[in-house]
Amino acid sequence: MNWKLIAGLGGLAVLGVGGYVALGLMDGARPATIGEILAENGYTEFRPPTQSALPGTLVLVTGTEPVALGVVCRPEQALGLGLAEIPVSASISTELSSALNRTLALDAGLLDRIRAGGRLEEVSEIRITLGNVRILELSDDDVIRGLPRRDAACAEAVRLRLSAGQPLTMIKAALMADVTYTATTRSGADGSVAMDVQRDLAAALKSEVTGSAGGTVTLRGQDLVWGIRDDQVLALLGTVLSATGTESGAMEDQPLLAPGAAVAEFGPLD
Repeated sequence: MNWKLIAGLGGLAVLGVGGYVALGLMDGARPATIGEILAENGYTEFRPPTQSALPGTLVLVTGTEPVALGVVCRPEQALGLGLAEIPVSASISTELSSALNRTLALDAGLLDRIRAGGRLEEVSEIRITLGNVRILELSDDDVIRGLPRRDAACAEAVRLRLSAGQPLTMIKAALMADVTYTATTRSGADGSVAMDVQRDLAAALKSEVTGSAGGTVTLRGQDLVWGIRDDQVLALLGTVLSATGTESGAMEDQPLLAPGAAVAEFGPLD
């Protein structure tokens, strides 16, 4: 695995530790896709979004073309945290809120994947409107307090991966939002969209159909993670670094994943 490649994914230049400048997104044009917005704000995109990539999840990179993440431990096992226990950031920047609070086009790459073969070839466009946007984020002390709750199986899985030289990272923050999708597709003679097309769309977008009329299908998804920030230092606490975090006090965040990269596969390790 070429780990150096990971930091360069998404057409980004890396400046020092944890600093990135997005190339090709600095021309003053307002981003048209959520992926561009996430990259400009330091997030690695999930394409499609998922409900599972919560802060506290320990992952490793299992592929780079496309980017694939394998789950080593979920936050319940790693830190004893469920969704309700993960802190919601008190604020979201005005610029980010403004950028997301409008109708956006689905990324062309994801649209192409959805349309590839099968009944969804007839989908011509998908627009997204986000709501209830929030940032879930763990501080260093949140992680340190959770380490005593790490279960034995997770601790052993972390030990095995590190001993094999596989760099672990922890999801530190996640941008979560509800979404309304509006998909335009060819309709039948009566103006309806076939039920099997609606079902396939719902499965591809991890959402539920809420309406269909005149060749347009509306779907809704809730509590979806659209982008993450990660930190390798947090993944090492309680292993290479002590559980008190004393050695990491002067260390900056060290992300493994670059903003602008897009995670196409996410799930348990084989």
